Amino acid sequence: MLKHGILWILLFFLSFSSYGAFEDAFLGAKSMAMGGAYSALADDADGVLINPAGLTKINDQQFVAVFSALYVGLSDNSFISQNILGYAYKQKRIGALGVAWKRFGVANLYSENIVSVGVGRDFAFYLKKSEEKRRKNLCLGFSLKLLNWDSAPTVGADGKIVEDLPGWTGFGFDLGVLIWPSENIPVAFVLQNLNSPNIASSFSKFEEKLPMIARLGVAAMGEKVTWIMDMSLVEGEVDLRTGIERQAYDGDVLLRAGFSLENLAWGTNFTLGAGYKPRDSMRIDYAFVYPVNSISNTLGSHRISVVYDF
Repeated sequence: MLKHGILWILLFFLSFSSYGAFEDAFLGAKSMAMGGAYSALADDADGVLINPAGLTKINDQQFVAVFSALYVGLSDNSFISQNILGYAYKQKRIGALGVAWKRFGVANLYSENIVSVGVGRDFAFYLKKSEEKRRKNLCLGFSLKLLNWDSAPTVGADGKIVEDLPGWTGFGFDLGVLIWPSENIPVAFVLQNLNSPNIASSFSKFEEKLPMIARLGVAAMGEKVTWIMDMSLVEGEVDLRTGIERQAYDGDVLLRAGFSLENLAWGTNFTLGAGYKPRDSMRIDYAFVYPVNSISNTLGSHRISVVYDF
């Protein structure tokens, strides 16, 4: 039988049917340390999972690896992980291309996989015809996602399999827009799961459609301080995420903090984190997330990212 801790986690992710599945709020340590807000600053390779338009901000090539342990310290000592591998390449004529693989696993009981392939291009967009220098301040992005979930069979007290639901594999589509009304203020608009795929098992008699998510993000980038906020709308419910980043030691050390409100009340997370640049081409990030009123008896979630430019 499942013990209380891991049962709670499974219910948390699955009891909301399609609403809870393939939740894309969990990304790299940089975004998680700032409350999960990321759509306006999705400038790493893992950004293809949240706003493919941000791929255009990568300089040349980039590799990202994210390792996480979620809800550490549950009473049954279960291990819950969510990891990401991402790669992006910027080509002047075509634009920026990116691919990322994200896997969520609850022990050996349940798993989700997302493989996202995206492309982004930037354009010069000005209302004033008198502008002499046309800075590229409009970015458009599109991504195709391969989605998969699978669960372990249910075993009875006699050791025999009671139920073995087949998993599901399908596709989803995302569209992202990034506008820079000024050099230091990016504004993002993202539509995720445009096709609202039915993710129910083939054994199910009911449809469980993955809802479309609309995200609006904005950031203010100062010389040493960056503030960011995301607001997402999912089936009439509003999630709010915000965070701040402070540079120190000539930008080699990055201090971050933030919080998130799910449905503006139901779930609250406080986040802290830091980043370190051992050299210009490499960044190591850490994030700590603590749920306030959703999952109890946990030491929080821990996430480490490595970003390498080459």
